Amino acid sequence: MKYNHFKHKMSAFIAALAMFALSMTATAQLSVSGIVKDGKTGEAILGASVLEKGTNNGVITNFEGVFTMTVASKATLIVRYLGYLPEEVQVSGKTNLVILLKEDAVVLSEVVAIGYGVQKKSDKTGAVMNVTSADFNSGVLTDPIQAMQGKASGVVITKKGGNPNDAFSVQIRGAGGLLTGSSPIYVIDGIPGVDPTTVPAEDIESFNILKDASSTAIYGSRGANGVIIITTKKGSSTGGKRTINVNSYISMDQVAKRLDLLSASDIRSFITRNNLSQVDAGGNTDWQNEIYRNGFTQNHNISIGGGNEKSNYRISGTWSDFQGVVKGTDKQRFTTNANITQKLLNDKLVVDGNLSATFEENQYQDFGGNGPTDVMYQAFQRSPLQPVTNADGTYYENTPYGFQYFNPVAIINNIQNQRSAKRIRTNGSAQYEILPGLKAKLNGAYTRDDSESFYFVPASSPTSATKGKGERKYENHTTKLVEAFINYDKTFGVHTIAALGGYSWQGQTNDGFNAFGTNSQSTYVESNYLAALADVNYGSIGSYKNEWTLISFFARAAYDYDKKYFATATVRRDGSSKFGANKKWGIFPSGSLAWSIKNESFLQDASWLDQLKIRLGYGITGNTEKFDSYMSIPRIRATGMQPSMEDGVTKVITFKKDKEQNDNFQWESTQEFNFGLDWGVLNSKIQGSVELYSKRTVQLIYNYSIPQPPFLADNIYANAGTMTNKGIEANISYRVLTMRNFDFKTSLTFSHNINNLEKLSEGIYEWKDRQQSFINARGMVGQWTQLIEVGTPMGTWYLPHFVDISSDGAFRYATATGGVTRDVALAERRNAGSAVPKVNLGWSNSFTLFKNIDVNFTVRALLGYKVYNVSAMYFSNPTLLPSYNANQQAITWFEKGINGTPVASDYWLEDGSFVRLDNLTVGYNFPNTSKFGINKLRVYFTGGNLLTITGYKGIDPEISNEGMSFGLDNFNIYPKTRNFTLGLQLNF
Repeated sequence: MKYNHFKHKMSAFIAALAMFALSMTATAQLSVSGIVKDGKTGEAILGASVLEKGTNNGVITNFEGVFTMTVASKATLIVRYLGYLPEEVQVSGKTNLVILLKEDAVVLSEVVAIGYGVQKKSDKTGAVMNVTSADFNSGVLTDPIQAMQGKASGVVITKKGGNPNDAFSVQIRGAGGLLTGSSPIYVIDGIPGVDPTTVPAEDIESFNILKDASSTAIYGSRGANGVIIITTKKGSSTGGKRTINVNSYISMDQVAKRLDLLSASDIRSFITRNNLSQVDAGGNTDWQNEIYRNGFTQNHNISIGGGNEKSNYRISGTWSDFQGVVKGTDKQRFTTNANITQKLLNDKLVVDGNLSATFEENQYQDFGGNGPTDVMYQAFQRSPLQPVTNADGTYYENTPYGFQYFNPVAIINNIQNQRSAKRIRTNGSAQYEILPGLKAKLNGAYTRDDSESFYFVPASSPTSATKGKGERKYENHTTKLVEAFINYDKTFGVHTIAALGGYSWQGQTNDGFNAFGTNSQSTYVESNYLAALADVNYGSIGSYKNEWTLISFFARAAYDYDKKYFATATVRRDGSSKFGANKKWGIFPSGSLAWSIKNESFLQDASWLDQLKIRLGYGITGNTEKFDSYMSIPRIRATGMQPSMEDGVTKVITFKKDKEQNDNFQWESTQEFNFGLDWGVLNSKIQGSVELYSKRTVQLIYNYSIPQPPFLADNIYANAGTMTNKGIEANISYRVLTMRNFDFKTSLTFSHNINNLEKLSEGIYEWKDRQQSFINARGMVGQWTQLIEVGTPMGTWYLPHFVDISSDGAFRYATATGGVTRDVALAERRNAGSAVPKVNLGWSNSFTLFKNIDVNFTVRALLGYKVYNVSAMYFSNPTLLPSYNANQQAITWFEKGINGTPVASDYWLEDGSFVRLDNLTVGYNFPNTSKFGINKLRVYFTGGNLLTITGYKGIDPEISNEGMSFGLDNFNIYPKTRNFTLGLQLNF
């Protein structure tokens, strides 16, 4: 009782004291309103921070640049906004303020990430391109890389189809290695090798693309295919006030274009007209309708941030739910990300911390294999005369038609094919300023990716030849990173020096386990209880574990004289456990020069010219990605079981050497020259750059064949072969109009690349895989369409040349002697063009109308390449009729007496060039929201893949040019989608 009585008295005293303090403060404070504007244009500035000096009292300007706050009557306000000099304003009893900010020339020059540091855009000497969040594409982004599609010259971002579970293919400056692929390495907040799909687009501040070797050499043996540095959003100084951002959208997807196949009435008419006999089950089924649906996507992101001059933070969470247009293809993903920055020891010590976690659930369907569970293959080939279900509701599976012919709806609903993944990424850094301009930094990171897969085919499924099957898989990838480096950045009059030196250690461990069994005794438990599978044999259980380590020393020095002459030199020495005993270490140097001609005295009076700079660079980089850790040493694997040689009864496991040792196995090496020109005119309303490059990749990695004997194994991983890529890139941006009620900006990117394979195995090893891009369809298996040939680009079509169709219905082809033949085996295979586009274009436009309405659209084009239309080839086959579905061409040919299975030739090769309206967004920003405590309220509508202009007759001309085999437009590829999105952006 005494304690409660004392507590009540203290509460009353504190309340009275607080009221007194408030009343005293009120007498010395007043409410201030104001507007923050650009001092040159008079345009209002959204999001400027206004802080009462010496306090944590602060606000952010709303969409009209307006703010309202209560301050001391004699307060000083500090106003800040990126790209402008901070402004201090004395209140002095005034209640209405107009604050004009001046542009900060240094900040407006932009800063780009260049690896282990940043650099002013005006000081760069290499080919580096920056894409900020303000320029990102809107709408449904299943992969954050899609946000910069069409925005960067020399960067080809493609995706065949619209499967939400598939990532985009990214290629910078042409094809990379044969085995190692062309994908760049991703560096997220300083951590190399991170999967970019683990970062929501809403959490990304910018992409910085390092394209030439003089820029990527700082990443040594991993930079040959380019580097994409992803910087996530951090907290900012808001005077201690918390800010909340909400980004949310919902989207509807639909199949953009369907395969044109016969209906049930078409086939019945064909049977009657040609007096054929066929089992008619009475169906009238459109099997594409049965497997397709309207897709639905929802994405919700919320972030909370704030801070002051000493510390800041940002915490975000993103929930995404993608329901694909093919039934049974879904992805749910939740990602959370937290960043914190703290300054200590009089701001000499800066500590950064980040924690990110991604949880993902996937549901898959089988595509691309033409097998019994390939949903699209089964749907397209299946006769519309068959119903989906029997009268009793069971699936109709009467299959008098042939081999591997199954009900696709039953496959979708009865087969379990799921995955569950967890990804944790944490990193931290501490930077200490030892002396003015001299800073030491320590980075540490840990990432862990775990995934589990579940697969089950019930015994009742006719697709199963094993009375049902259940399988579980587990995979784990753990990466650790430790880096320490020193930066020195100092200006001495007209001399500026920036130096970097450091050490890096990164290690990764990969392990996995799988188990399966057959003869399922229970459908209900699926793959969740493997004990219900009666048959488990040798080979039903497997596991693996491997690891690699990369140790590096690196240094970079940059110098500029009077902002006219620039020089940068970089060197990295890498030691990788992946390579042979004699080739563990490699050195990767680079150097670049730049001359800012605009800053010369003879151009000082050219007021119309804002920038003119030329750049020249050369560097050597490597490629260690996309192959296993132990390719340089002998590998033994289990091959099966057989009776023991001792008693002839006991079963023992047999082993085989499947790869030979190679102590000289090493990284691929790319040597690259780059010439660049940067320019800007008319107060930088028009600006751009041009790049000319030539890169030569030597010591290509491949798995070559070797003879037995003398070797025990029949293959060896080795370096042999040379490939070149030469090209030109350009980008231009133009701020067409800047008016009070209308603003228009446009930008164009262009790139052209020429690839050439100069050498293959150099006569050292046998090349076994020259034939590529095999057709995989019923009756057509084994037909190749491309040839890897010295002196030609990757993706070159080598096909018989179609001449005509004879009077008796036979296809005829050209021979090497100038004649014609019906036998395709006797025809001459000719170079029929390339599957690689000659030109890649991106056109982005941004409008602002009446300050409140914004319109953005992006057009993308790939020009000058050929696609092999496998869909047309397969479904034009007259022999499919009437048992299987086909297209109208098959009926026409059948009735003209052409009744043979089509074979590979250039008859099916088409120009794939297209121009596509990728993205159109219309947004509305609500005015006068500050009175509701809202800084920004915007709603928008986005359409994706709205229009495609092409002469291609297939479903979609866009292909992914990753790897050695590409360019086939197979019918069982996930369809391209068209989407419509309604979104909301809220800041308060």
